[in-house]
Amino acid sequence: MEALSPKIAKSYKGCFPFKLGTTSYIYPAPILPNVTRLAPFLDEIELVLFESSGEDNLPGRGEVQRLRGLSTDWEVGYNVHLPIDIYLGDPRWEVRAEGVKIVKKFIERTMPLSPSVYTLHYSLRDNQGQDASDLERWKGHLIQSTEEILRCGVEPSRISIETLGYPFEWIEAIVIDFGFSICLDIGHLLLKGLNLKAHLEKYLPNTSIIHLHGLQNGRDHLGINNLNEETLDLILSYLRHFQGILSIEVFAFEDLKNSLQLLEEKWGSR
Repeated sequence: MEALSPKIAKSYKGCFPFKLGTTSYIYPAPILPNVTRLAPFLDEIELVLFESSGEDNLPGRGEVQRLRGLSTDWEVGYNVHLPIDIYLGDPRWEVRAEGVKIVKKFIERTMPLSPSVYTLHYSLRDNQGQDASDLERWKGHLIQSTEEILRCGVEPSRISIETLGYPFEWIEAIVIDFGFSICLDIGHLLLKGLNLKAHLEKYLPNTSIIHLHGLQNGRDHLGINNLNEETLDLILSYLRHFQGILSIEVFAFEDLKNSLQLLEEKWGSR
């Protein structure tokens, strides 16, 4: 663990009305060393399981047991970001079936951790990188895939659908009908030039987790010190009454450190 320096300067547990967290890839090391380093300081850890290829991205059963122990020891919760290299709306059934199989496998493996929420992508693209041209057909495939996923026994209330690069209105009815919540990714909204205030106003009541990160020159997942003051003030005004999870979705220690310091500073000044 000596190699995983520096560390967060203070604990932020219970400091906000929401649960404050970050990703399991702040240090260039596997999940377990990251969680061990971060657990004493935050309410939640977002387990980033972005890639389905390679068994090493799926925590082993022994690793899951150790993560359970850390959760108990440090009173830290987990949320799971499911793989993003899946295509649940793909026109080919075999591609969709593979995506369903992967999602179920990752959910079942991490269930012993009692995650607060599983974040799922409804990709508009197929596995060839092409956006869906027939939206109704795409949505029908999403519904079929989702019905299969839910057969693994996970409660719909513990699945959040993330805002991506297309209008969330396209899948809003699916989210409501299944009883899912929303993962409001503020960085994605800003990157696409979408109306942040309108999204916060409309979707925050059904949002279980917010992904917060800054952006600069078209690159996101940076520290929130890369957000302009007006945008940050707008976000904080809505966070005052938010009781879900705020995950600072960055992947480097300096970005996390700068974000925590700025969040604390701005929060205390309001």
